[in-house]
Order: sequence, then structure tokens, then C-alpha cells
Amino acid sequence: MAARDHYEALGVPMGADPAEIRRAYLRLARRHHPDSHAGDGAAALAAAQRRMQEINAAWTVLGDPRRRRHYDDTVRQGTATAGSRPRPGAAPGGDDIPSPGWHPLTGDTAWMDDFEAWRDQTDEPPPDRAPPSAARSSMTVLPVALFLVAIAVGCVGLVLQSRALLATAFVGVATSAALFVLLTMLEMRRRR
Repeated sequence: MAARDHYEALGVPMGADPAEIRRAYLRLARRHHPDSHAGDGAAALAAAQRRMQEINAAWTVLGDPRRRRHYDDTVRQGTATAGSRPRPGAAPGGDDIPSPGWHPLTGDTAWMDDFEAWRDQTDEPPPDRAPPSAARSSMTVLPVALFLVAIAVGCVGLVLQSRALLATAFVGVATSAALFVLLTMLEMRRRR
């Protein structure tokens, strides 16, 4: 059974927000992707392919704000359907709005070969990271503080013409640079 329009194809109301449309698309794409029906027989596979094409056509239009506005205008005028075919040379989705970026060609299903990689993904965003601990945040300030102290010691050493203070300032600057690099590498390794 073919849907009358793109909103019906995704099962969302016409005023749905973009996040709701995206969730509906992903949910339906996971359910109707031909790879998930490969062992169900030829008829079920053909039905899944037809449904997936319908879902992709709806997403092509409703997932793009410009195309969606244009489509909504044609729905209000009563001239839009999900099954309408674009004229040759028209942009995917049945409208004449230029297509930004890449879109699969009609009948091109090679991009769906990597279905296993995204089948089990969810629509939920990843959880927020925990705030950095006090120990970690103090370690990020350490190189900067050491550098500032070394510069101050160097200035005092120049005023007093003290070689010992100048040497201490040089060691402090070198140590702060080494700590900056080392702590950055440790943080990168920790996050990996």
C-alpha cells in the first residue's frame, strides 16, 4: 500500500518538527531496510525495497527545509503526492529546487550495502560527559602557572642581574613547555 503523501509515508503529522521527522525516518529505515528482510523470501524483500524507496523519497523532501517548504506549499494547493514522479532533470524528491550535496541516483542502492554498520544505532544523543574532576583541571592549569612564575622570576633576575634567578626562570619555562606537551598527550590517551 503506497502512502498518499510524504508525511503519511513517514507516519508524522504535517507540522512535525525536524527532529521528529528524522526519528521517524530512522525508525522506519531500520524496520524496512531490505537487508533486514533478506531471508524472508522474494515477495517480502520486494515489498521492503518498495517501502524503503517510499521512505527515502519522503526523507529526501522532508529532511531538507527548502524542499519541505516547497512541498508543503504544493500540499496546501492539493497537487502533491508521494507517488508523483519528477520531470527529467528535476531534483530528487519531485520538486524543481536545486539539490545541494550528494543524493543517490534513482535505483542506486549501493549506498545501502553498509546497513550492518548503522542498523543498531539509536536516535538518542550520547550522554553528556561528566565534568572534569578537580585533580584533572588543576593539572591543566599547572603548566600555565609554572610558566607565569618562571617569567616573573626571570624579570626579577634581570632587574637584580642574578644568573641563578635567570637559570631558574629558564628551567621553569622549559619545564612548563614539557608539562604542556606531556599533559596534552596523557589527556588524549585517556580519552581514547
